[in-house]
Amino acid sequence: MPAKRRSTGRGKPTQPSSQWEPVFTSEADTVIPGELLLTLVPSAADSMTASVPVHPSGPVESGARSLGVDDLDTVLARLGAHDVTRLALPGPAGAAEADAATRGLEVTEEQVLARSFRVRVDVGTDIADAVAKLEALDSVEAAEPNRYRETSVVPNDPSYGSEWGLAKINAPAAWDRTTGSASVVVGVIDTGIDLDHPDLVGNIVAGYDMVDLGTSPTAPAGFRFEGDFSGRDSVPEDEVGHGSHVAGTIAAMSNNALGVAGVTWQCKIMPVKALTRMVRISDGQVRGVGSSADIAAAVRYAADNGASVINMSLGSSGTTTVESSAIAYAISRGVVVVAAMGNDGTSNPSYPAAYPDVVSVGAIDSADHRASFSQTGPHIDVVAPGVGVLSTYLAAGYGTLSGTSMATPHVAGVAALIRSVKPSATVAEVTDILRTTARPLRDAPGDPVPNDSYGWGCVDAAAAVNRAAPIITRLRTPVLPCRPPITLPPICGPIRTPIQFCPPPRTMICPVVSPVCPPTITPVTTTPVTTTPITRTPVTPTIGRPGLGGGAGAAGAAGYDPYGYLGGAGQVPEEQGASEGQGGTYEEGYADGYAAALAQVQQELGSEQGAGGGETAGGGGNDEIGFQPGPFVRLRTPVLACIPITTMTPPRSPYWWRCSQPPRTVIEPQCYQVTPPPWTITPTITTTFPPTGPTTPVQGGPGGFEGGHGGYGGYDPYGQSPFQG
Repeated sequence: MPAKRRSTGRGKPTQPSSQWEPVFTSEADTVIPGELLLTLVPSAADSMTASVPVHPSGPVESGARSLGVDDLDTVLARLGAHDVTRLALPGPAGAAEADAATRGLEVTEEQVLARSFRVRVDVGTDIADAVAKLEALDSVEAAEPNRYRETSVVPNDPSYGSEWGLAKINAPAAWDRTTGSASVVVGVIDTGIDLDHPDLVGNIVAGYDMVDLGTSPTAPAGFRFEGDFSGRDSVPEDEVGHGSHVAGTIAAMSNNALGVAGVTWQCKIMPVKALTRMVRISDGQVRGVGSSADIAAAVRYAADNGASVINMSLGSSGTTTVESSAIAYAISRGVVVVAAMGNDGTSNPSYPAAYPDVVSVGAIDSADHRASFSQTGPHIDVVAPGVGVLSTYLAAGYGTLSGTSMATPHVAGVAALIRSVKPSATVAEVTDILRTTARPLRDAPGDPVPNDSYGWGCVDAAAAVNRAAPIITRLRTPVLPCRPPITLPPICGPIRTPIQFCPPPRTMICPVVSPVCPPTITPVTTTPVTTTPITRTPVTPTIGRPGLGGGAGAAGAAGYDPYGYLGGAGQVPEEQGASEGQGGTYEEGYADGYAAALAQVQQELGSEQGAGGGETAGGGGNDEIGFQPGPFVRLRTPVLACIPITTMTPPRSPYWWRCSQPPRTVIEPQCYQVTPPPWTITPTITTTFPPTGPTTPVQGGPGGFEGGHGGYGGYDPYGQSPFQG
């Protein structure tokens, strides 16, 4: 079979009339003559024996005349059925359940299209009567007329306009975050695309032409079909201009110094042709028209071939099971379906926009007012620019169009941006983001939001992208300023070492440093002192009692032994001591005398050391008792001294940061070992007294310093005498 001829409209596109109104204004108008749709119950579909093709492979009738179900085939023969085709192939057994489980979704109506058929009958057949007869059969689940769908567009002069809509939806701010991802594909179910348009060709992926109206389709009164309307193929060439305009708004090749910009710059477009060219005979006005059966097949194709978002800038009154089932199937596979509200300016629902879970889009003008043609209703989600929108057109050109068809691709483009920054976003999540980030609009200040005219408001691309992928605010870390070195006073104990730090911003942690000075024992020189032996002659001492003079005689001192050297022999009877204690108490007298005697002895030793001192010091007869203090060695403990800290250049450390300016100095603690001076050892002075024969030493007590015959005879405060303490 020869290759399919592409569009013949490569010259100047047909100029539409300014007088435009919908072709199909009621449900009755949308019924396609001589066609109906049939869905079998699962058991009948499983038991059918006829071989029924999915779709014809060319512009000739190639469908079946029966389905291999007895009761059904009888009715089909009475109706004159002559072209029966399947809308989709059945999927593998259990595939729907497995896919739904993987996506965390409920099992959907994947198999409905596989059990659905388009049946062509005689043109004069009463479609309503045929539907009633078929629905009465047990093998039939649903029977309904096939319906026309048309583009939702209000044509204007193709040479006029500007892209005010991109600024209105805040697209430039969204582009600061993302311009789209090449992995996100938007299925454009429309009239096809100008496959060679220089502003589109780089963003187009393979699509399909699903239009199959038969060899002799019946057009509405006053219209005729033109171009490629019979037989499906892989060349979804645009012959109307509508699909090319929609595609350019979604993903024209932007930032290329050519033509226009799309809402996304990197996302891909999948053209799936479901509408064909229909011309009004009176003035040559061109429309895009198709059937519910072909639209359902197009939705299924896009969902099965990688579309993440589907744009449907089309619609009309009335529902069909095959269409709603195909859309439910696409949504179950995670596809976001965006559809136009319609252009008759009423509150009548238009389908597919009014199907469940579809994002329904109305149109506004540049003043944020609802476009007069935009339909309203409780199912509206958001609005977008739809008046005087400039975009790509036929024959590599550009044109300005109006309609909810033009508003819908703005929203589909934003949905693609959301999926670009968050591929895991579910259909419900994307829908919620589109709604909750929209800029609220209302006709009166008291109107609620959402409302039937604007839904949640005008879509906001930047807010939607930021909601899908929130901006992570980087907290500025504290920066230690570079300051001059600080001179600190002497400190003993832990100190914090100041550290110099310069940008780039980083948080520096200053460690707490405790100066540790190792203890050092200061060596002390010890000078040994050689002592001279002293010859001692035993004597019987006579010791004066405190409070009495040294000359009180033997009776006064008899038995007085304050140092405990005489033992029991030196004890004085209590009554004797009591009668002779005239100088006060014993303790007071002893303390006063001892202190005075010690001071006197120290004075005498200092003035008469070495020469003749023996007679004076030993006048009491202690001529063999020498003064010998002995060697004294005193170890000084080590001393740690903290001295004032000085400024110095610090060593390299993990906390040192090299700054662009010359390195500053920091403070480090210093410890110094202080060595105490050695002790000076005075050699022991030995004094030898010549013997004078046996004498009786008399100990002078405190208060009387004569000590008998010598004044100091026998007084030994330093404990050198063997008779003293």
